[in-house]
Amino acid sequence: MSQGQNDLVDDSPSSGDHKKFQFTIVDSEVTEVFEFKNGELKQKPIDGESEYYIVDVDSGEIERTEENAFGREITRYADTDGDKFYSRISERWESNDPSEQGAHFKFEDELKYSPSDADDDIAVRGGEDSHGGKGEDSFVIREASHLRIADFHQDENDEIVFDTGFGLTSKDEIEKYVKEIRQEGDDFVVDFGPGISITLVGVHAGQISWDDVSVLS
Repeated sequence: MSQGQNDLVDDSPSSGDHKKFQFTIVDSEVTEVFEFKNGELKQKPIDGESEYYIVDVDSGEIERTEENAFGREITRYADTDGDKFYSRISERWESNDPSEQGAHFKFEDELKYSPSDADDDIAVRGGEDSHGGKGEDSFVIREASHLRIADFHQDENDEIVFDTGFGLTSKDEIEKYVKEIRQEGDDFVVDFGPGISITLVGVHAGQISWDDVSVLS
């Protein structure tokens, strides 16, 4: 692994690509992080109090841990195509609240960013299209943003899972926040207001229902 490797790609939600990052690595330590956003590299500050990175010298992967009041988010990055550019490959949440009370995520298994032919739990993030595989896939939503799910298939028993950490417990609660449901060409769009929407690419009315949705938090 060389120092100062760049990770660049178009981060437009319509591009279908994963977000890319640049890491400055000195003596196997990440000293700077940059994200390619809106056509340019933008430095992401590292909070030394709550955020740290580990470089796996054997696999070449980078692991980021962010601590907060209720636990930690662990995200792994890798150069998946050998072009020396890094993208997120997985994330997971570890709770430190055994009472399961308070505002935090409930799903603690690993979420993937790339699909397989098995049943996958897929991270849904703004700025990239989320793809599942051929199995029964769960698309897990944790952030309020413009989100795109590129291959939701009701006939494969795919589902959308809300794990927002905001204390929501039912589909009725989610439905109260929906401002508009509309068809845009071949895409099904659920609009929650300014800056927040879910687009199901290639899905038409009748190919998705509230039966395909579950709410964890």
